[in-house]
Amino acid sequence: MAPKMRRQLVSRTLPFLLGALLLTTFQPGPAHALEPHLRIKGLFRTERDVTVKCLECHRDQAGEIRRSSHWSWKRQRNINGKQTWFGKKDSLTGFGIDVGSNPERCMACHISIPPHDINLETAGPDMVNCLVCHDTTNTYRPGAPPEKIAGLDLLSLARSAGIPSIRNCTACHFADCGLAGTDHTAAPGQKDVHMAREGFRCQTCHLRSGHTLSRATGTEQTGCVTCHTDAPHTLTELNSHGRTIACQTCHIPVYGASSPTLISWNWVMAGKTAPLFRKEPDGTNTTLFNRNGVRTGTNLIPAYLWDDGSDIIYTRGKRVRPESLTILQKPADRGAASKIAPFKRVYATQLYDAKYRYLISPVLAAEGPELFPASGWNEIAATGMKAIVLPYSGQYGFVPTVSFKRINHGVAPAENALDCLECHGASGRMRWDRLGYGGDPMHSK
Repeated sequence: MAPKMRRQLVSRTLPFLLGALLLTTFQPGPAHALEPHLRIKGLFRTERDVTVKCLECHRDQAGEIRRSSHWSWKRQRNINGKQTWFGKKDSLTGFGIDVGSNPERCMACHISIPPHDINLETAGPDMVNCLVCHDTTNTYRPGAPPEKIAGLDLLSLARSAGIPSIRNCTACHFADCGLAGTDHTAAPGQKDVHMAREGFRCQTCHLRSGHTLSRATGTEQTGCVTCHTDAPHTLTELNSHGRTIACQTCHIPVYGASSPTLISWNWVMAGKTAPLFRKEPDGTNTTLFNRNGVRTGTNLIPAYLWDDGSDIIYTRGKRVRPESLTILQKPADRGAASKIAPFKRVYATQLYDAKYRYLISPVLAAEGPELFPASGWNEIAATGMKAIVLPYSGQYGFVPTVSFKRINHGVAPAENALDCLECHGASGRMRWDRLGYGGDPMHSK
């Protein structure tokens, strides 16, 4: 795109609500604890003692949390063509690994006390762990063992409780959201522009209700149009693109810019190679490949698919073809509301039952850096399949899989958005044939 045209692209960012301003200007830290909390008194031996003190004033909030997806780990979604309650506890899209049979690993981030070994349906308000989201000291870690908790000054943590920071959220969500721990450690030009320039925090967009009113229309909206409207550009041609192209497609040109992101997980290589690191300018090491067979990368070009928010996923017991790539998660086929959107690709080479031809959900090591126990594939396969009530033949092999994950974070400044020829033309990044076009649609006008 010519420089003159690029200068014409401006976003009409509308003023934020007062509540959002208060959230974004609050900087986390013990010195910024909410004033009433500074007067807290008591003897706290466990996280539950802290929660009981919080409930003296915040009992309604505990009820809200227990009705939220943060507690239930599920929400209304369109899955395999049906509207249903669906979430992490029901899903095998995470490499076929079942949450219920791996509570120590998978539930470590749950906002309960303890994070695993708890009945989410019957647990009372005192089992909500307030410190997971409200610690402002950066010393508390969710899911820490009892001996680590015993070494913390829980009274100071209670007195320092405040509004959740980016660091609180990314302590659990870093793998999916694509941001660094605070997104302030990334190199210049690699930070999410909303956080770097506007001071956004997670709550600015992720409101409790999941939506807010569009400043332009007064109707309930989600995503970018909440602030930017559905016609944010000065060029009519670009606004018309918005009817079939998601904002993220042009404004998130790469993913993994702030920090390395997961590319693939090859179970066959677990324990067989030495870790690979990259030395950073500050002297720290970034892991690019670890002993579990996990590979990460930075500044990756997304895959582009039609998306209306619904998913096609792999379900328990579904037969796979060992010679083909099994898709664990992808957006549903193009519909009336679909737009071209960017996706993160995550590949894997993982266990399957060679006789019954479905994916095996293994039991991982409960703790430690090594994910696969030394007992071997047969034992972890048999134990895992018993936990999800599927027979295991005793015969295993390895199959390739892929998941397509939506990309919504890591928005670049407008001047770094994709140019016309980065999508169109002979060297464009779009695979128009895979999107259902006979060729580049630019040439059909």
